Order: sequence, then C-alpha cells, then structure tokens
Amino acid sequence: MKSSKARELVSRIYDNVEIAFWAMGLAFVVYFVAFILPKVLEIRAQGERIQAEEIAAENASICETLGTIRGTEKYNQCLLDVGAFRVKVEKRFNDQSEF
Repeated sequence: MKSSKARELVSRIYDNVEIAFWAMGLAFVVYFVAFILPKVLEIRAQGERIQAEEIAAENASICETLGTIRGTEKYNQCLLDVGAFRVKVEKRFNDQSEF
C-alpha cells in the first residue's frame, strides 16, 4: 500500500516537472521568435559594419607604417593596393577552407 502511494506521488511530481519544462521551452521559443529573431539581421549588419571599419583602420595603419602621408594620391593608391591584397588572401583562405 505504501509503495503504490509513493509511486503515485512520484508520478505526479514527474508529470508536474515535465509540464513545467515544456512550458519553459514554449516560453523560450515565443521569446526568441518575438524578441531575438527580428534583430538577427540588424545584429549581423552591425557586426559587418564593425568588421569593415576595423579592416579600413588596419589598411590605413599599414599605409601609414609604409610612410605614405594621409590624403595624398600615393596614400589612396596604397589603400587600394592593400585592399586588393587582402581580398586575394581572403579568397585564397576561403578556397582552401572548402577542402
């Protein structure tokens, strides 16, 4: 008799915990769809902008290290050359990553 009452109690506790977990999972899905998913594209675009700014600063730093003066035609050409070199390296890296 005691074992059937204990089994019934454990069964009820298990059912309540299972319902709570399903409710938390559903609440998370609703929260994700309502608040996170709409901002994913915005967050990604912001990350890409930050990366582009960092790359531009790195390119400028390289040209300044080489002794070119900011604002001159030689400096602008240096930025173009460094940018073209970076594109080639990134393409080569991405091509090797596919294998």
